[in-house]
Amino acid sequence: MRYKIFLVAVLVTFACSILWAEDTPLNASMSIRQISENAKIPIRKMIEYLDLDKNVDVNAPLTKLNLNDDDLKKAVSIYQEHKKEYYIGIVVVGMGTVFASLFLVAFIIAQLRHIDKKKKPKERTVPVFSSQGLKTLEEDDIVAAILTTLYLHELEVEENNKLMLTWKRTPLSMWKASNYIPMNEIDPSRRK
Repeated sequence: MRYKIFLVAVLVTFACSILWAEDTPLNASMSIRQISENAKIPIRKMIEYLDLDKNVDVNAPLTKLNLNDDDLKKAVSIYQEHKKEYYIGIVVVGMGTVFASLFLVAFIIAQLRHIDKKKKPKERTVPVFSSQGLKTLEEDDIVAAILTTLYLHELEVEENNKLMLTWKRTPLSMWKASNYIPMNEIDPSRRK
């Protein structure tokens, strides 16, 4: 029963809005604001098509502005002719603004990867040893083995330092981080 009453009320409201939405005749005794509301034309467009100054009083009747019904009909017909172009212009400007801002955001996001880019590491220079005191081939092999071992040890230490930075974390209690108080902390007698 309630649904039927609600449906009847909606239908009556809809029918009344259709009946009251009849077009009122436009005449020169009306103000620009009234004409634009009744004809659903933007006020600035009405001022433009009536060839008036931008600072004109929109509440003054057209007869006070030295305009007649013919001027009004002409302005309304010009608007009706250019209505489609007007709305297309609004859509193009709106969509252009949206897509331009999306393009700008995408460009900025693409450039973020360059912000924290580390510089290329300097190439390591191997110290040059003089071979004046070395007399045999075996001593050269021993020196090369020692230098290689030191170089590899330096690389290993550096890699371990990098791993320590990424794997080491401070211990964190999720209860403290969320500011949640467990039930045993509410009663002070239960605390240890």
